[in-house]
Amino acid sequence: MLVGCEEDLRSVLRRLFSEERLLIFGIGNTLRGDDGVGVLVAKRLRRLARGLRNVKVVVCESGLENMTYLVGLYRPTHILIIDAVYVVDGLPGDIYIFKPQDLSNYQSVTTHHLPLKLIIDYMRSYVSTEVTIIGVQVKNIDIGSRLSDEVLKTYKYLIKVFKDVISSMLAKDLSN
Repeated sequence: MLVGCEEDLRSVLRRLFSEERLLIFGIGNTLRGDDGVGVLVAKRLRRLARGLRNVKVVVCESGLENMTYLVGLYRPTHILIIDAVYVVDGLPGDIYIFKPQDLSNYQSVTTHHLPLKLIIDYMRSYVSTEVTIIGVQVKNIDIGSRLSDEVLKTYKYLIKVFKDVISSMLAKDLSN
């Protein structure tokens, strides 16, 4: 689903961060411009989510398939994957939230060695878990390029929303 408003995204993130054990994978290749957005978001989230005991953030610059063992170790109740996507008729910087069964409608542009759906199915064979994917529509994935202005704006927006949701979760933890 194309994220239509900030409240849609906040609602999804609040639900995810309330999970018993949330494992977040930010995947991509920062040497390929917009393809690196998932990695960049995960790098910031690692710092932002330090105080949340139920959240583990993993930066996957070398492929998600190299990190599947973490699913067996952490045994998450939910997995969130943040990745660059290409959607026909999508606008650069658009944010999509979808489930693995919807992957046929979205094209991951990350240079995965294995198809994302296959990796997710493999991870789910370790543990029964829900998976949510946040995809950011790319503009430019040329080698050596930087984030496009549109995707950079979306990156900053995502960090702001994640930061707000995490801050409210931390405040909630302190009041309990």
